[in-house]
Amino acid sequence: MKTKYLAGAFLLSLVLATTSCSDDDYSYATGDIISAVTTGDAVVTATTAVTEGTVLDLSAYSASSYEVGVYYSTTSDPTAGKKQTGSLDAATGAVTATITGLTKGQTYYYATYVTLQGKVTKFGDTKNFTTTDARIATADATSITSVSAVLGGVADASAELINAGATSVEYGIRVSSSQDGVVANEGDEYVLTSAEKYYSVTADRLLPGRTYYYASYFKMGSSVVLGDVKSFTTQTKEMEYVDLGLSVLWAKYNIGAEHESQMGRLFGFGDVTGLLTSDFNGHYATEDISQTANDVASALSASIDGEATKVSYLPTQALYEELLNGTTQEWTEVEGVKGVKFTAKNGNSIFFPAAGYRKGGNVNEASVQGLYWTGNVNTINGDYAKTLCFDSNGATIGNSERHLGLALRSVREAEPVFELEVDNSKIIYGDIENNGRLRIEIFNLYGAGTANNPPINVQQLKFSKNMIVTFTLSGIEAEGVDCYGGLEYADESWDPSLWSGFNSKYDCHVTGNGTYTVWMETGGNTAEGASVFTIDIDGLHTALGDGIDNVKAEINSIKFDVDDSQMQYYVDNSKVLFNNKDGNGTDGRIEIFNEYGDTKGAGVDVSDLSFSGYQIITYTITGIDGNLIDGASKSYKTELSYATPAWWPSWWGTETHDGLGSSVVTGDGTYTVFAPLDGNACTGAVVWTIEIYDLWKELVDPTRVKVNIDSVIIPGKK
Repeated sequence: MKTKYLAGAFLLSLVLATTSCSDDDYSYATGDIISAVTTGDAVVTATTAVTEGTVLDLSAYSASSYEVGVYYSTTSDPTAGKKQTGSLDAATGAVTATITGLTKGQTYYYATYVTLQGKVTKFGDTKNFTTTDARIATADATSITSVSAVLGGVADASAELINAGATSVEYGIRVSSSQDGVVANEGDEYVLTSAEKYYSVTADRLLPGRTYYYASYFKMGSSVVLGDVKSFTTQTKEMEYVDLGLSVLWAKYNIGAEHESQMGRLFGFGDVTGLLTSDFNGHYATEDISQTANDVASALSASIDGEATKVSYLPTQALYEELLNGTTQEWTEVEGVKGVKFTAKNGNSIFFPAAGYRKGGNVNEASVQGLYWTGNVNTINGDYAKTLCFDSNGATIGNSERHLGLALRSVREAEPVFELEVDNSKIIYGDIENNGRLRIEIFNLYGAGTANNPPINVQQLKFSKNMIVTFTLSGIEAEGVDCYGGLEYADESWDPSLWSGFNSKYDCHVTGNGTYTVWMETGGNTAEGASVFTIDIDGLHTALGDGIDNVKAEINSIKFDVDDSQMQYYVDNSKVLFNNKDGNGTDGRIEIFNEYGDTKGAGVDVSDLSFSGYQIITYTITGIDGNLIDGASKSYKTELSYATPAWWPSWWGTETHDGLGSSVVTGDGTYTVFAPLDGNACTGAVVWTIEIYDLWKELVDPTRVKVNIDSVIIPGKK
C-alpha cells in the first residue's frame, strides 16, 4: 500500500523502525498505536472520484462501532460540504470512498474520516482533486518472466492538463494483486517524473506464477487519472536448490529473484502478497509463519517446486543457526553485488545478497547489510521477529520489527532418492575379515576405509520398504562354484538391520562370473544412513583360494523402496490350474505354465517374463479345509519348479538345496515359495509350477480346490 502515514488525532505513540543484529538489544522505544488517519490520492474522471485513505487501527472494534469515508467540498474546508461513507480493508487499514455527481473541471477539497460510536470523528489531512475527462491508455504487458514484466501506457492529455492549471505531471504504473487494489493503490507504484507519449517501466521483483493487475496513470497534485485495469500472470520457475550437507536443501537465490546476485522482493513478516508497505505491525503476522498459511515460500510451491514432492518453506531460526554453524561465511561480491557467501564442508556454497531493508516504500542499507526473515517471532517482544543479519563484519541471528520489508530465502527437504550413485573406484573387496568370504564393502564405519572415503552419499541412504543391490562379479576362473551371498546392513541406529544367513529369499546364488541381486526389507521401519553396508559371499575365498585375487566386483545399482509393481509379473489367474502332478495320483500342482502339461498353449503368456535373481511367488489356496480324507497329514511340503526354454537356469524343488525356498501348506491360507536362479538372466519358461507334495492323494474332491496367484515378485527384474 503506497501511503505515507501522517499523525492523526488517534496517534498516541510511534514504534520506531529498528533492525538489530543482537539477540538482546531491546533499547528501542515501543508503544501501542491506537489509530492514525491519513488522506491519500483521488482517482478521478469528469464526474466521479474514488478517494484513498488509511485508518489505523480498528482491529479491536466491531464493524458496527465505526464509520469511515470522506468529506468533500468546493471550499477549502471539506467538512463544510458533503459526506460520503466508504469501506475499510481490515487487513491493510485502507479506506476507499466513491463520490459521484461531480462537475467536470471543478476542484474539490477532501479528507478521510473515521467516526467511532457515532460520536467522535477524526480526520486525515486535507487534499484536493480536480475532475477531468482526460484519458490515459494502458498498454498490454510484454516481456513477462517469472519475476518481471514490461508495463506501459499512452499519455495524450497535455491540453487538458494545462486547462486544469497543472504545473507538473507524474506518470507511472500501478500494480496490485486485485483490480480494486489498483484503484486503492494497494501495491507497487512505478513512477516516472516525465514521459513521452508512449512510456513503459519494468515491474520487477514480482513473484512466480502470480496474477497481477495494473493500470497506467498520470497524476496532477492529488488527482489521479487511471487507464484501463489489465492483468498478466508471471511465469513459473522451478527454484534451484543446493545441497550443503545440512538437514535441508537451501535455495540458490531469493524469492522474487531469478539469479543469485538479484536482491529479490522485500516482504513484511508473513505478507504472502509481497505488496504490503504499511509500517504498522498490526498488519503483519504475529505468530511463527514457517509452513503455515502465512509462509510465502509454501504459498508459492505450485510455482517454484516443479515436480518435486517436497514443498518449499521458510527456514526457521534453528535452520539458520544450522546454516551458520555448518558453513564458513565470507563477505564478497557476485556480479558486482555485495553479500555473504556460505560455503559448506562438502564444497557447495550459496550467496546471500546484502538486500538491506524496506521501511514503507523506501529501501535502506542495500549493499551494506543483509536482513532475512526466519519463520519465528521474537518470544520476548512480539513486535519483532527473528532474522538472519549480516554485514562485512559477520553474520548472526538478530531481530527486526515485523513491518519492515526483508528478503526471503526458502528451504526444502531433499527429494527421496530411489537410486544411489556409486563410485566403484572407492569400493573395497576381498576376504577383508579373513573368514573365507568375499566381502564387497560399500560403507563401514569400522571397516577397511570406506568410512572416510565412501563410494556413496551416505546421507542419501534412506528407505522405508526395501533396498535392492545389483552387482557384477568377474575374474572367477574356477569351475563348480556354489556359494550364497547376501546383504550385511545396519542403519545409523542399528535398527533396522540385516545379517545374512545365506539361505533366504534376500540372497543370491553365486555360481561364477555374472550379475547378481541381493536385497532386504525393513519390516516397516525406516532405515536411514548406514553403520555397516556390505555384500558378503560366503565361502567364495575358500572355493577360489589364491584365485580370489583375480576377482573383480562392481556395484551396478542400489535402489530403494522399489514398488512391487516394478518387480511384479502379471499372472492371469483364469489360466492357472490346480491339477495332479504328472498324473501320479499323489501330488498336487499349481500349474502357471507347462509346455508339457495342461496349460500348454492355454496358460499364462510367459513371452515377456525376464529377470535375474530371485523369483518369489505368494499364492492363496482354498478348498482344503473340510475336504481331506480321514487320517490326512494336514502338512504338505510345497516348492517351486521352474525352467527356461533352454532348461538353464532352472530350479527343481529343494531336495538338493536343504529346503531353500519351500513352505508347508497346512490348509486354506496364503503361502510363499521362492527360488534363487543363479544370478543368470531368466527369459520365458518351459515349466513354471508350484508342487504341493502328497496333497492330491488326501483330497476328497480335488475340484473344490481353488488357487489365486497373489504376486510374482522378481527383484532385479530386467
